[in-house]
Amino acid sequence: MSNENRPDDMFQNLKDGFSDFGKKVSSFMDDVLGSEGSGSEVQVRSDVYTEKGLYTIELELPGVNKQDVNIQIHEGVLSVKGQKEFPTGVENRNYDKKERQFGSFFRTFNLPLDVELDNIKAKYESGVLTIKLNRPHAANSEDESDVTIE
Repeated sequence: MSNENRPDDMFQNLKDGFSDFGKKVSSFMDDVLGSEGSGSEVQVRSDVYTEKGLYTIELELPGVNKQDVNIQIHEGVLSVKGQKEFPTGVENRNYDKKERQFGSFFRTFNLPLDVELDNIKAKYESGVLTIKLNRPHAANSEDESDVTIE
């Protein structure tokens, strides 16, 4: 009997095929919905939705100071990066449980072509960064700008 058609090999090939498919779906979703920066210490959760002629991106940034957040747009990609500082004076604590994350974060979002780049609003309130992007006409993807947070 040939080793090529063993049942366990067929199952392994099937498993590998599903694994490859899953990676491709994950990559596609990152391209469409945005991705978290590689090596990011702090995970930033986001919601993206459309209503009333706006694209809206909401990011949870609990414990992050407004001045530690930077938003930029370059070649049709909106980037949000920043730092969640570790509290001072707690370095030597003997934690029984530690779930909070500290360090840098980085998220990117591919912008649709119809975003009006010169009219982007950002607001930071109660640990949530809300970015509103107008979508009345096609935008030039080579524009570059910083976004001011209110």
